[in-house]
Amino acid sequence: MFSPWGAAASGVTVNGVFGEKALIAIGSRPARVMSVGQTLDGIRLLAVRGDGVVIEENGQRRHLEVGLGLAPGGVAESAAVAVIVADGQGQYFVDGLVNNHPVRFLVDTGASVVVLPRSIALGADVALHNARQVSVATANGRTRASRVLLNAVRVGPIGANLVEALVLEDNQLKTPLLGMSFLKRTNMNNQDGRLTLSQRY
Repeated sequence: MFSPWGAAASGVTVNGVFGEKALIAIGSRPARVMSVGQTLDGIRLLAVRGDGVVIEENGQRRHLEVGLGLAPGGVAESAAVAVIVADGQGQYFVDGLVNNHPVRFLVDTGASVVVLPRSIALGADVALHNARQVSVATANGRTRASRVLLNAVRVGPIGANLVEALVLEDNQLKTPLLGMSFLKRTNMNNQDGRLTLSQRY
């Protein structure tokens, strides 16, 4: 749900891998989730292997590791790392903070932004009175949501300011979703039921 992806340009960086998918940035535009076999802007994802991927560009195959790419100025390493262990159903839940208010998130790489139930947003002092109303697609069909900016989101030692989010009514969403507006600021590696996030910026 909530998955609008932008276009991209030249230069490739791998920001994370999870299962048969990878979070890949092409040029300076936002990173996008690619599935094995998918082609975007001339880049074809051939395989996900360990901490990296195999891509094909202009008929040439290249292996790229997470945090590294074909363009100069790769992603800097950071000491800020959070490790999240999957539950019995393979889902990743993690305790975090929104504006210093405790929130238990479900990690959702299919959500383009962080998504909060209204009661949790109000508890975190998120300003909703002048929020822009937008139409979004959910598992229960289309509904209205409030588009907001969260002052601060934190998961373990990883923090981000001014994080784009959507707020839904409680009957539309029970569990807060940690979506790509936060996750794109990390490198992600999912291996053996352990999702490792390391801060990028």
